[in-house]
Amino acid sequence: MTEHHRVAIVTGGSRGIGRAVSLRLARDGHRVHVVYREAADEAAKVVQEIESAGGSARAHRADVADEARVNALVDEIAEQDGGVHVLVNNAAVIDDRLLLLTGTAGWEHVLRTNLTGPFLTSRAALPVMLDQGWGRIVNISSNSVRIPGPGQSAYAASKGGLEALTRALAAEVGHKGIRINTVAPGKVRTDMTTAVADLLGEDGAGTRWGVPEDIGSVVAFLAGDEADYIQGQTITVDGGRLVMRNRPGGGRSA
Repeated sequence: MTEHHRVAIVTGGSRGIGRAVSLRLARDGHRVHVVYREAADEAAKVVQEIESAGGSARAHRADVADEARVNALVDEIAEQDGGVHVLVNNAAVIDDRLLLLTGTAGWEHVLRTNLTGPFLTSRAALPVMLDQGWGRIVNISSNSVRIPGPGQSAYAASKGGLEALTRALAAEVGHKGIRINTVAPGKVRTDMTTAVADLLGEDGAGTRWGVPEDIGSVVAFLAGDEADYIQGQTITVDGGRLVMRNRPGGGRSA
């Protein structure tokens, strides 16, 4: 099987990290299905950009928390394209509030999108991957699992659960030729975070803000054949911020 015959689904694929992942997978030869919930114009632009570069892509509107829609979407893609080889669970929401100010509905909304969503998409795609005897699922987590900020209880919990789901699924289906891993980005400059990034600049560790392409390249590696010996792992992509943030002098050793 060559990568030029592989089919990839990227949830939240219209903007930011999802857009970078979609473009990179298309560049690597995948037919990319860009899944979005609200950003129809942005999704159409990603598809146009891919096709202008000679690639193949299609946009789909779907809420990953909607079980029936997820099942129908995966069935449609598998039937039309003959398989589903790569699933990137990137779609997520953020609703930062102190725990004492977090309502049950808000908590459940974050967990349903960020954790139940990947559960639903993975459950829908896995039978196809098992029939193929080959598949890649890459979950997008966050360094907030390890260094959450105030108000990130729901978000950090959802992403921590996603990392646990990665390990559990790897144990269940890893012997069937399916590789399941997580990428945990640090601070990434996107359309939504540019103003904050410009205001804060570099942190005490002297590390730059990441760009979506930093994440896209790692996801693309995990989605390919060369990552066949990587299973059930969380790969941190943060410019070293996690290991250097508590060292005096910006992380330099004496």
